[in-house]
Amino acid sequence: MEVAEKTVGNITIYSLKGQILLCTETECIEFFDKIAEEKSNLTVILNMSGVGYINSTGISMIMKCLRKFRENRGRLVFCSLVPEVLKLFDIIRLTEIIELYPDEETAIKSIVSS
Repeated sequence: MEVAEKTVGNITIYSLKGQILLCTETECIEFFDKIAEEKSNLTVILNMSGVGYINSTGISMIMKCLRKFRENRGRLVFCSLVPEVLKLFDIIRLTEIIELYPDEETAIKSIVSS
């Protein structure tokens, strides 16, 4: 998994590219643990436009990270999910508990206005 980081105001944006699954587990765990540890009291956007597949291990990592953000009163926002990943998030009802936007620009505007 490749990760690009940028900052817009007080928002950190991570653009993810690749797959989130068992064979990339160590790399993904390190990434999700790092942002949960260092940024979970802040606002972070995960731009998922480059993520074409997530398995149950990946979902577990995301849920653990989301839980840490909520415990520390941070805000973990998701945007730009590809149709296949969005469908998975819908099936497991993750879309009911996460903050999700169609694109990065909309996510930023929503965060700034709230």
